[in-house]
Amino acid sequence: MLVLLFRSIEEATNKLSIIREELMKVHENYSKTIEEVKINANVESMLAKVGYRPSHRVVTIQSISSTTNVHIMPHSTWLLNKLKSVNDNISFIINEIDKVRNYLNNVKTKDVSVMIMIDYKNKKSRLVIMP
Repeated sequence: MLVLLFRSIEEATNKLSIIREELMKVHENYSKTIEEVKINANVESMLAKVGYRPSHRVVTIQSISSTTNVHIMPHSTWLLNKLKSVNDNISFIINEIDKVRNYLNNVKTKDVSVMIMIDYKNKKSRLVIMP
């Protein structure tokens, strides 16, 4: 759960913009990492289909003309699922921040404190505006 407290609506919208931008950078980095791990996961699943259970980080494939080393991680599929889960949570938080910012921009009273609770596990959020 993510809980954010702000002294005013103006502070909330400004800080939420900064938080959103930083989360967008993290989201982009996770997306790049997911694409890289997806390659390892695909190789790992192909090897598993032919009966090979990877337990080493490098598999050497030899042919008549050359030798190729394929670098794999034994649990790339598991890691890929975890990365996707974290990335989905980040996306949810970004979407909730956007909703809250839009709502706060339409609030006429400015002399209030703001509390935002985002429960990314249960996909729920609460906005509390306090005098």
